[in-house]
Amino acid sequence: MDETWIYLCEDSLDGIFTAVYQAYEEHHPHAANRIQICDRMYHQELFARYIPVETDYERAEKVARTLRNKVSIPVYEWLKKCSVSYDPGKADGIYRGVILALHMGGKVMDHLTRPEIQYLMELERHIVNEIQHELQFLRFEELENGVLFGKINPKNAVLPYMAEHFADRFSGENWVIADTVHRMVLIHESGKGCSLAEMSDVDLEALELSVSASEELWQRLWKRFVDSIAIKERINPRLQMQMLPKRFRKYMKEMQGP
Repeated sequence: MDETWIYLCEDSLDGIFTAVYQAYEEHHPHAANRIQICDRMYHQELFARYIPVETDYERAEKVARTLRNKVSIPVYEWLKKCSVSYDPGKADGIYRGVILALHMGGKVMDHLTRPEIQYLMELERHIVNEIQHELQFLRFEELENGVLFGKINPKNAVLPYMAEHFADRFSGENWVIADTVHRMVLIHESGKGCSLAEMSDVDLEALELSVSASEELWQRLWKRFVDSIAIKERINPRLQMQMLPKRFRKYMKEMQGP
C-alpha cells in the first residue's frame, strides 16, 4: 500500500501556506499528501507518515506572492478567507485549491463542478453569512471611560473581516470588539485605523467591565422597548430561531434578564 504524507501545521494562513510550500518542496505526489491542523483531534492512520511543520513566514509569503502574481489577487483573498473557517478539513481544502489555482489560473473559481472548489465555496459561504450576522447582531456598550465595547462568539475567526465596517461607521469613536471563542480583540482608536491583538492568556468570556451610568439607563430603556412592542398572540419561536439563531443571542442585551 502506498504511503501517505500528512503535514501537521498550525491553525493560521501562514501555517497552512508553510505546509503547502513544504509539500511542494518534498515532491511527493499531491494525491499522497494531506495537510492537517495540528491542534485538532485526529486518529493516527496506518501507512501514514506525520510531518510536523513549523510556521515559516518567509515560505508562507512565497506561496502568497505566487498566488497574487501568477494566479490573481481575488483567488488569494478567497483562499485567505477560507483559512478563518472552523472546519477541520480547511487546511487540505486550501492545499487542493492552491494546486488547482496554479494549474487553472485566475478562473479557478469558475470551475464549480470540481469537488475541491465546491468545498471551498461552501466554506466561504458559511464565513460570509456569519460575518453578516455578526455585523447585524453585535451590541456595543459604553464603558465608564467612554470606550464602546462589544463581544462576539463566532464559529469562524471572522473578527478581522468586521474591521472595515465598524471603522467606517464609528470612525470618531474608540471601540473594542472581543472574540471570546478565538481570544482576539479588534481595537479602534478615534480617527485612526484598527489593530488586531491576540489575547490567548485572557479569558474574554469571564471579563467583566463597568459600564457608564447613561449606558445602564439606555439598556433598561431598550429592554423595556423590546418587551413593549412584542405582541403576545403573534410570538413565533420557530421564525425567531430562523431570523436570530440562539448562538447569536448570548451578548445581546435585550435577550438577557433584567
